[in-house]
Amino acid sequence: MNEQVDVRRGAYHDSVTLMQVSKAVAATPGVSAVQVAMATELNVEVLTGMGFTVPGDAGANDLLIAVRGQDPEGVSAGLAAVDAALADLRRRTSAPQGMGAPPEPRTLGSAIERGEANLVVISVPGGHAVIETYDAIDRGASVMLFSDNVSVEDEVALKRAADAADVLVMGPDCGTAVVSGVALGFANVVRRGPVGIVAASGTGAQQVMCLLDAADVGVSHCLGVGGRDLKAAVGGLAAKAALRALAADEATQDVIVVSKPPAQEVLDEVAALAAELDLTVRWAILGAGRPDLTTSTERALAEAGRGIPTWPSRVAEDGDPGTRSAALRGLFCGGTLAEESMLIAAPVLGRVMSNIAHDEDLLLTGAMDGPGHLVIDFGDDGLTRGRAHPMIDPTLRMERIASEARDAECGVLLLDLVLGHGAHPDPAGDLAEAIRAAKAAAGRDLPVVVSLVGTDSDPQDRAAAEAALADAGASVFLSNAAATRHALALLGHDAARLHPVEREQIAGETTPVPAICAHSTGWRSESGSKSGEEPLRGLLSAEPVVATAGVSLFADALTEQAVQVVQTEWQPANDAAREGLARVMADRRRAAANAEALARMTAAEATLVDVVPAADALGLERGTFLHAGPPIEWERASGPLKGALIGAVLFEGLAETPEDAERALARGDFAWEPCHHRDAVGPMAGVVSPSMWMYELADDVHGNRSWCSLNEGLGKVLRYGAYGQEVIDRLHWMNSVLGPILQQSVRASGPFDIKAILTQMLQMGDEGHNRNRAGSLMLLRELLPGMITADAPSNDIAEAVRFSGANEHFFLNLGMPACKLATLAAHGIPGSSVVTTMARNGTDFGIRVSGTGEQWFTGPANTPEGLFLGSYGPEDANPDIGDSAITETGGIGGFAMAAAPAIVKFVGGDVPFALTATQTMYEITQGEHPTFQVPILDFRGTPTGIDVTKVIRTGILPQINTGMAGRVAGTGQVGAGLVTPPMDCFTGAIDGLAAAVREAT
Repeated sequence: MNEQVDVRRGAYHDSVTLMQVSKAVAATPGVSAVQVAMATELNVEVLTGMGFTVPGDAGANDLLIAVRGQDPEGVSAGLAAVDAALADLRRRTSAPQGMGAPPEPRTLGSAIERGEANLVVISVPGGHAVIETYDAIDRGASVMLFSDNVSVEDEVALKRAADAADVLVMGPDCGTAVVSGVALGFANVVRRGPVGIVAASGTGAQQVMCLLDAADVGVSHCLGVGGRDLKAAVGGLAAKAALRALAADEATQDVIVVSKPPAQEVLDEVAALAAELDLTVRWAILGAGRPDLTTSTERALAEAGRGIPTWPSRVAEDGDPGTRSAALRGLFCGGTLAEESMLIAAPVLGRVMSNIAHDEDLLLTGAMDGPGHLVIDFGDDGLTRGRAHPMIDPTLRMERIASEARDAECGVLLLDLVLGHGAHPDPAGDLAEAIRAAKAAAGRDLPVVVSLVGTDSDPQDRAAAEAALADAGASVFLSNAAATRHALALLGHDAARLHPVEREQIAGETTPVPAICAHSTGWRSESGSKSGEEPLRGLLSAEPVVATAGVSLFADALTEQAVQVVQTEWQPANDAAREGLARVMADRRRAAANAEALARMTAAEATLVDVVPAADALGLERGTFLHAGPPIEWERASGPLKGALIGAVLFEGLAETPEDAERALARGDFAWEPCHHRDAVGPMAGVVSPSMWMYELADDVHGNRSWCSLNEGLGKVLRYGAYGQEVIDRLHWMNSVLGPILQQSVRASGPFDIKAILTQMLQMGDEGHNRNRAGSLMLLRELLPGMITADAPSNDIAEAVRFSGANEHFFLNLGMPACKLATLAAHGIPGSSVVTTMARNGTDFGIRVSGTGEQWFTGPANTPEGLFLGSYGPEDANPDIGDSAITETGGIGGFAMAAAPAIVKFVGGDVPFALTATQTMYEITQGEHPTFQVPILDFRGTPTGIDVTKVIRTGILPQINTGMAGRVAGTGQVGAGLVTPPMDCFTGAIDGLAAAVREAT
């Protein structure tokens, strides 16, 4: 068999896009079968059913490309066609890219910020939708949550969070909304007017809107609230918020509430609220003994003094009525339309089986087959998990139409067809073809009845769709209730008995719904004035600006309506962290806590106040050492760290030879701990011993102090793991000469504002980690007057000045503790997901997070990639090491590469890469630094405050510029390059944050 299944790891595309690609590639000559889909459980099952063998390690975030060809050339042609289709898609959906252009927004929060959006459409898989909705709520945007498969518990939590933020969550499973004339999701193009709609039903709302439009009555807004909102478990949270907003909206004079069968007690609460708001509310509520949607709409028209039109229909000549023994087979895309048809048909037919039946005895499962009368909702959650909604991809229903035609028991096919934005571009054409084929294959007279929900202004054109369906031999009705009754009549039931409410009785009939607040004599085309503050942050009176995440079709539909849209280049979050991520995103402390963390971080001062020995500064006892990165045992320590510890032992005179030092360290004769545990930082191996001199920096705003050792210069140095005699001699000179001279300088001429130097150096071509030329010169300018007047021999002063001036990285050891002070200020805020430490020990990469205290989250350190010195190569480099990633944690270094394009000559890459690197980091940070600015980005502040949740959601890891230490102890520096942390650190941090949330609640 000629076939191939490719797995592309982490290459996410939405189901609609992949459906379009699959259909396009299927027409390639030589291709006999093709399926392009994400490796969800359902899609793997489909592919297996097609005879393909799917690799067992494929995950839900991986792309599967399965092609079967008539020969090997056909398979190759199919794979090439898939690549071409995906490439074309990227070209069509990506914004124009210039040199160093920013990436597309990767989170909804980023998209909302870029477009200043006030409304969001979310259509990502249900397991991820909760996360995105919380992001939108935190940003003050209302949400249309199209996604299904969201739990009731999550729905309630989201709607309560939205209420607290004065925004609206429409959904989940909200298929239709119209805000200020803008159609969202599946929505028809209807005229503007005075009627507001609150809809706990998608296609139900579309039915009512289209009937109103046919009666020349317009709609102000249609606020979908999700099919469960009026159930007891949710309690009408969104419906009540929608009513308050419509009551304050000047364009809305009356409201119709549309719903599937609700909880009566919730309906009563909504009615009571409407009375409090002095708002006329009419009801289109489905349920046993209640009118259908058409009758309710007709009543509303009559109560408003409007005439009741004759609804458009075309009745086919289907011959004599059938017999009562034949079965009704209803195949629907709209859940409310399916439920309405069942409510009408069940009293006449008796048992009607369905996958959405409320009676378990009538519930269809599995293959959805069975004898007798059937109504199937192909848009139900169970049939859309992992695939597009049938209004977009009607494949499953088309297959079922064909199978029903072959079933002799099927007496009438009852179908719906819903037009509007977001739906299939030509659903009538495909359905008409399926109807023709079904009638031809039936071998009998098979009546087909279609309820066509749409308007003449819809993109698909209702009149044209009606003509196409009628030409195929179907009876077509604008009213779904009328279509159902016609189908029942075709089965031999008395059509007159099926419409018990006479038109002349509509206005006066009482119904088992709440009393109508009928203070209005009719709908007016112009609204009166309403006072008071506007709910939902003024959403209903503002111009809609929309951000989207998920199905690109919805964004395309908005663009066609000339609506400003910002699309999110969304990818699913790491599966291992999804549950914890949802819990953290739901933590109502998080937004305020992160804002506070950023404010503290950027407000922190950094002043050089002294230079003192580590024993005095840190209370470091003899035989105790500090090192870079998270805690580690001797057995797991890297070569550079072991070498630096050996050198420090020799420097302190605790061993005579390197061999003695190594044996003593291995025995555990000495103690060592991370520099960060004492609020200090150390570059590379970061080893500090009691006798070493330390810079002391202060942040008087928050009352913190931080320390860092003096920079040893270049070449073979302790921080890179070298411990030869020249290294030890240099340390003794720094201890006896450089340290005391620097101390006198700082005490005589200081304190010095290191934060101010950082601010200036970023505008002079430094990034503060691997490029410190301007910073070192500015620092030396401050120190020189005190150094040259120090109480020391002139030759010692000259050597100290020469040593300091010859070292391009002289400033790094002050920039690091300055950034440490910023992150210290942000540490320890409950609920905050901001990273306050990134550090490496040459074996492990570790992070700490503001909201989880002193806990470390670690993973294997990556090996940097970049440029090598001399004859060194990748095999000589040790995995990443050092506390210097505190610079990126504080918003400079790799996060400020755009400020220092020359850095690429040292670490690799090119200038566009440097620009893009900085702009990409905005996608994972809490905000911008008001002081650290990037001239080439129009003085935009550097991205600051790494947010664990954003790293997990985007898959973007922090970019770090770093030096490379030799793998073998004593080698020294072998190069410089770029590196990122392992994702393990952030998945661990999410779990830690989630645990902290559980403890707090």
